[in-house]
Amino acid sequence: MTKHFYTVKKLPLWIAVSAVILAVGIALFAIFGFNTNTQAGKSFELTYDAVVTIADGGDRVEEVCEDTFDGVGIRYEQKFEAAPAIDNNSLAETGDVTVRYLFGEDVTEAELQAAREVILATLTGEFEGADLYVAIRTQGEAASFAEPVWRGAVALVVAAVVVLVYMGFRFGWGRTVTGLVLTAHDVLLTLALLAITRIPVAAATPLLFAAAAAVISLLLWMVQCMKMRETFKDPAFRTMDAEEAVNECGKTSNKTVLFVAAALAVVFIVAGAVAAAGTRAFFLPLLLPLAVSVYSSLVLGPTLYLPLKRLDDRNNAKKGRYVGKKKAEKAEE
Repeated sequence: MTKHFYTVKKLPLWIAVSAVILAVGIALFAIFGFNTNTQAGKSFELTYDAVVTIADGGDRVEEVCEDTFDGVGIRYEQKFEAAPAIDNNSLAETGDVTVRYLFGEDVTEAELQAAREVILATLTGEFEGADLYVAIRTQGEAASFAEPVWRGAVALVVAAVVVLVYMGFRFGWGRTVTGLVLTAHDVLLTLALLAITRIPVAAATPLLFAAAAAVISLLLWMVQCMKMRETFKDPAFRTMDAEEAVNECGKTSNKTVLFVAAALAVVFIVAGAVAAAGTRAFFLPLLLPLAVSVYSSLVLGPTLYLPLKRLDDRNNAKKGRYVGKKKAEKAEE
């Protein structure tokens, strides 16, 4: 007897794996919450031209900044260095580089302004004609990003609902119910993994990643459904039981799912690489819901669909026998 990867007996195993991750994620979230350090207190951002006026002087720029912070008695919590900015028209590097320091709420704006004056005076003295720009942002200003994040999350949720409705009409109740369960599973698992991995996120972005998980999950599961619909039309599959049919279909459909997932991963990585420092945090963490969706569409989804397909096959068989009986009675009349 051929051993199949997708069997109902394995369903408790996959459920247990997800349950453990969810339990750990909920516990860590209850204790620590999400890692929202990217929005901590205030930020000090220094942008300079790394091609002409301060060529090869990046290390010196950071040294001046950090010595000045020590001199005025303030300490930063995190430091980020952005890659050179990209011109939207030519897609070439502009040469502008931003170094960003994050401070806690105990650091006052007056202290940062004092540091700003010293840093600008020192760097313009060392690098003649240097083009420097300093931005000091408070948490209130950073919170302005919450509105577009909310809008993006709502748009993704609407898209997920539209996809679910489409699946209901196109692929039948069994695969639609499976897609609905996978969507809820992937949203919760993504949030749990955000709490476990401690990936730095802005205050509102976990909602955006959850909504993205819903859309990505449905997209990959819809790829599975399309391959199933196409494959199950083959007369050879009509004699197979549900387990054998799903396993045979998976031999080809899983390759397509992996191809789509790889394409999405490339898009997220490239977008994160070329994006500005402020928006990079929105792209690279999308690899997390993508990984969760790949797991659910390749492993959990087909296994979860098995009992629903068996029920659907039995109903179709009964319906076929009933229709055949009615035709026989009419023929006799």
